[in-house]
Amino acid sequence: MNLKNLKKIITKTALSLALALTISFTVPMASLQAEAAYYSVTPISAVLLSCNGTEVFADADTTTFVKTLAVNTPVQVTGQTSNGFWQVSLDGGIYYISQQALSAAANTTAVRFTSYDVNAALVANAASGKIIYSQGANDKLEPASTTKIMTALLVMEAIEAGQLTLDTPVLTSATAVASLPSDASHVEPRLQAGEILTVDQLLTAMMVSSDCQACNILAEAVAGSVSNFVALMNARATQLGCVNTNFTNPSGYPDKNMYTNAYSLYLITANAYAHPLFKQYFGMASAVLPATNMCAVPRTLVNTDALVIPGSAYYNPYVVGGKTGTANRAGQCLVTVASREGKTIITVVLGGKNRTMYDGTVKSSRYYETNRLIELGFANYW
Repeated sequence: MNLKNLKKIITKTALSLALALTISFTVPMASLQAEAAYYSVTPISAVLLSCNGTEVFADADTTTFVKTLAVNTPVQVTGQTSNGFWQVSLDGGIYYISQQALSAAANTTAVRFTSYDVNAALVANAASGKIIYSQGANDKLEPASTTKIMTALLVMEAIEAGQLTLDTPVLTSATAVASLPSDASHVEPRLQAGEILTVDQLLTAMMVSSDCQACNILAEAVAGSVSNFVALMNARATQLGCVNTNFTNPSGYPDKNMYTNAYSLYLITANAYAHPLFKQYFGMASAVLPATNMCAVPRTLVNTDALVIPGSAYYNPYVVGGKTGTANRAGQCLVTVASREGKTIITVVLGGKNRTMYDGTVKSSRYYETNRLIELGFANYW
């Protein structure tokens, strides 16, 4: 069959199967699991394209995984099951593919059921430390602004040691702000040399709006210089059992020499979350910084984590806190703590992306996959 005819078939199929292709993106994994006796098959003849991550199953059940197809592979559809699968003909046999994993359009992304659409993923029992699921958890990756969790941990420990208080005023030095480019500031108006803020205000700016300048200012307050603080970060990481980890700045601003992994970020977060004061900043959806000696107007901050923002498409009421990170090489990163019915879990995703899905919608894989990990963690809590 030539490409022109294939496109005609795909277009015709897309129209005739429009209803089928509008199946909700948020169908949970369990809804696609069924014993053979409980589904029926309606015969259909069509050709659709595989998506990025299309999974093939031996039966209409996600526990019968066989393989993953290469993207844009033409697939002959022979039927539609009553429980959310396409019946397909592949390699001379009959197999099944989720109706959320084939498309009439090229270069789309499938909903996955046996893996996660990120470079690394982990979910752990926060109380026991048991790892419930991991994927690439020890792979060396850039952490982006999830680095700020380590910075917050060291500030919390300095406060508990009596070195600082939340009300301690801190003078913003020229070196703290000059070493960072303009895109590292997420506070408007941005912090200025000579401006005085309290430790509380700096922690708020760092954890809510992910301001990188606030990290440098706190680093100097704790250790005298950013370089001294970075040395503390790496020493503390070693003490916590982190591996393949090297911090080069306190904010996570992109640096090829800075790296860690999902498991090490879990260890850092678990230790930070053990500090009651950390929780105060970790879960803030928004905040207001009052006027200072160099800024006459209050600054409004909004959390960069869509999971904690009511009304967001990804909002999850069980999430009690999280820290995002985004950079070109690092991709979309997110560390989250969620709690439900006495169960508390920590999730980590690194290297997510915005994806055009099988149905044409665009999804952020860090948020979508984190919500999947949260459900997996609660369902398999031990």
